[in-house]
Amino acid sequence: MANTQRHNLVIRKYDGELNLINELAQIIEHNYSELFHSVIVHGSVATNEVIPYSDFDGLLIVKDAYVDSKQLQKFKRESMKIICKFDPLQHHGWFQLLESDLKNYPENYLPVTTLEHAKLIYPRIESLELLLKVNQNVDYRTALIKMLKQFEKREVENWRPNNIFQLKSVLSQVMLIPCLYYSAINGNGIFKRESFNEVKENFNEIEWKPIVISSQIRLNWNNNLNPMQKFLLKQSNPLLRKVIKKYLAPNIDSRTKLLLNDKFYENLSKLIKKIKTDIQ
Repeated sequence: MANTQRHNLVIRKYDGELNLINELAQIIEHNYSELFHSVIVHGSVATNEVIPYSDFDGLLIVKDAYVDSKQLQKFKRESMKIICKFDPLQHHGWFQLLESDLKNYPENYLPVTTLEHAKLIYPRIESLELLLKVNQNVDYRTALIKMLKQFEKREVENWRPNNIFQLKSVLSQVMLIPCLYYSAINGNGIFKRESFNEVKENFNEIEWKPIVISSQIRLNWNNNLNPMQKFLLKQSNPLLRKVIKKYLAPNIDSRTKLLLNDKFYENLSKLIKKIKTDIQ
């Protein structure tokens, strides 16, 4: 295949202590093993850096024959029950690739550098070798531009998060900006955590301030869920979660509101403007 780069990655088994991973591995092994080439965890769970803010980032590499199967949909429903117990505010599902995608790996979907820090959930072996052929002709700009437009639309509408579920979603987007920006500028992927230092010098203190504040809120995260909210938000039914997240999620605490003042959004607009100038 023209203009591809080969990567031989060794994904080692998950070596942390979260029961979440053991539960997922068990249901896969007992009921869904035929569906998957492999199942991988990435992000803070994989690197054993879980904090109260952490959500679950997992990748399903699905055998092509099962991509539209009822079994796969059933697994996702069952596994989300486990994932929502780990993070009641989980705002996304599984990442998913086909086994055939390994021969034309979409680097702009999940960078290879992310997989270099990933851990293996299934199969339950010591390590798995992933042979990837990475297409070098990929579009890194579209995802960034789409996110920037979303921020701009919110600013025009003067939209602000009014509960902690919405807040977590917005903060996660803000903290993804350095990664998307780096890729758009440099034409290759990067591990999210490493992107901050790589691009920070491209911005002045005011432009970078929303990243600093978002990171600060992440480190001091307290979701303030009462027992009823915890119970309801651990339910995995999409329609039920949609209602709960909109009407029953806790309010944002006063300390966080002070950080997310008008100046925060004004500086966020300046950050977006600088990025748009840089990627023109």
